[in-house]
Amino acid sequence: MKKTKLIAIIIAIILLILLVIPMAITIIAYNANFNIRVATTISPDAIQFEDLELTRTPIEFTSNNNQILRGYIYSNTEDISNKKALIVFSHGYLGTHTDYLGQINYFAQNNYLVLGYDNTGSGMSDGETLIGLAQSPLDLDAALTFAENNENLSKYKILLYGHSWGGYAVAAVLNYDHDVTAIVSRSGFSNSRDMLVEYGSNLYGDFIQILSPYAYIYEKIKFGNAVDLNGIKGINNAPNTQVLLLHSEDDPVIGLKNSLLIHKDEYTNPERIHTIQYKNKGHDVVQLNPTDETSNELDMNVMQDILNFYEEAIV
Repeated sequence: MKKTKLIAIIIAIILLILLVIPMAITIIAYNANFNIRVATTISPDAIQFEDLELTRTPIEFTSNNNQILRGYIYSNTEDISNKKALIVFSHGYLGTHTDYLGQINYFAQNNYLVLGYDNTGSGMSDGETLIGLAQSPLDLDAALTFAENNENLSKYKILLYGHSWGGYAVAAVLNYDHDVTAIVSRSGFSNSRDMLVEYGSNLYGDFIQILSPYAYIYEKIKFGNAVDLNGIKGINNAPNTQVLLLHSEDDPVIGLKNSLLIHKDEYTNPERIHTIQYKNKGHDVVQLNPTDETSNELDMNVMQDILNFYEEAIV
């Protein structure tokens, strides 16, 4: 009897070490980064809508769990009936779409409509928390469904533009079979699990890598099959969609090893895949001075490259 009890204790200890403790650490670390809500911030240095020659129309639509997402349709004129195309914008982690007003303004002034919205748990949108990395393609899927069913927007070709978390979303959402003409992924990653490991390693050290399987299980519980719809699969699921991938070698947030750009040889119809790999552009890429976090000045050469890509894609 004593031997049986000893074996049972040993098994319990092993299970505790292999299953319970690592999963508990994973859940605590995950929730520390995603069980939060992001408010719209208005800093004195930030670009304000009132400073721009833009019009905007409020919109709202429901996402995967019936939470309401909110944003605007931006235009350089009141009349939105004669624009080149519709750009749907997906913002980055810990941000809102208004953090990118300079870029939104750039595209709008070049006669594009821009649909900007806040993800779940961000800014104007519903949601008590961000939930997790896999939420951004789900929210983008909802935004595209809204555009496709909107009388004023559905006539336009759809272009996607995303940064970081949004850069992942614009590729992963292609798994949902929307008719997307082109995407621009700026500093985007391919799948949530690898990004979680990299982000966790930057915060807590390399030992966090052993928690990768537990992170996947936890995300699978939270998001179901959506967690498996990564960016590489998405791009390959849309073989006629033009793709521009931008990434800098010195990106301190998403390293090249996890970037969509590094997988360029894995994509179908490679002639449609366009890549620009920078050396000293940090995580933002489009910022003129990436070392100055307070600067809002855009690198117009980069913005022109993006615009040229869109112009060629919609011909």
